[in-house]
Amino acid sequence: MLLDLSTVSRRQAISLTPLIDVVFILLLFFMLSSSFTQWRQVQLSSAVETDLIPDQTDVRRVYLSGEAGMLEVGGKQLNSADAVRLSAWIAESREAVYVISVADDVTTQSFVTVVDRLKSAGAEQVSLADAQP
Repeated sequence: MLLDLSTVSRRQAISLTPLIDVVFILLLFFMLSSSFTQWRQVQLSSAVETDLIPDQTDVRRVYLSGEAGMLEVGGKQLNSADAVRLSAWIAESREAVYVISVADDVTTQSFVTVVDRLKSAGAEQVSLADAQP
């Protein structure tokens, strides 16, 4: 029996172009569906409503208006984004209780941002109160 060696089959090369296309499509999908924002936690503890504050406690009232992070402290305006002035104001009394009253048009995100900035500036006790009278 004679062998026919004239028809040698040659392997065809596998094209990598479709594989690369699929990888790039997956990369684009995951990049566009991902979120690159930083998520941080702000500790908020719920308390019982009370009018009893010890006399020796320094209470500083802060009013947050609807303007972007504007705080009203003792009749003067203070921007919460101004970290230097905010830190200087808090450094006067770190042990004070900072009671925040908010206007009706303030968003929850604005409130949480201000609480975070107060905590970053050194305020140890931050509380939420009813709207300013």
